[in-house]
Amino acid sequence: MKSAPIIIALLLTISVGSVASAQQSGPISSLSQRSLEAASAASGTPFNDTTKNMSWYYRELPPPRQVQVHDLIHIRVDERSQAFSDGEIDRKKSGQYAAILTDWLRLDGLDSIKPAVQADGDPRIVGTLNQRLKSQAEMETTEGLKFTIAAEVQEILPNGTLKLEARKTITVNDEIWIYHLRGTCRTEDINPSNTVLSEHLADLTITKEDQGSVRDAYRRGWLLNLWDKVHWF
Repeated sequence: MKSAPIIIALLLTISVGSVASAQQSGPISSLSQRSLEAASAASGTPFNDTTKNMSWYYRELPPPRQVQVHDLIHIRVDERSQAFSDGEIDRKKSGQYAAILTDWLRLDGLDSIKPAVQADGDPRIVGTLNQRLKSQAEMETTEGLKFTIAAEVQEILPNGTLKLEARKTITVNDEIWIYHLRGTCRTEDINPSNTVLSEHLADLTITKEDQGSVRDAYRRGWLLNLWDKVHWF
């Protein structure tokens, strides 16, 4: 029991000494850095190591998956586009014309043509033509398409690029939605969850087709299509 106060005093002395030495040498951020610096100082060699050996939270990424033909890859489509156009035209056209009929012909029987004298003078036409076209147009469109679809690897090119093609059909009562996608991507663009974004696909082609009563409600007929193509006025 008498030796207990002596042991406590020794421990307090050692802790105070270690704190003082730490304040003199500067703060140390972590235990791993403290042990690495101590080992480097003891060996007399400069410290040089990688993050893998220094960090306690380092975790190696899994190796890239070997993709084979006919494998399935999920594609997350998120396409947005916005366009704005403004145009104005103001065209004027004017012209003057004058026409005079100086000679006239008349039939003299069935086998003769003779000049016809105009008793009231030569007929003439004088006119002025003025034309003006002024129009102003403004257009702003915003479109978006967002869905997820599973694509099949159709071909693997010699450089490792993948050719993908996907098709999805959704039927709800009389409504049918058909999605078709085709594109090319790199193996590196496929994330660990086996998903690739549509913005990483080259030669991307997306087709969406609607069928059913909703589509028939706003579909334009052949007469309106002809009217828009011909532009009568």
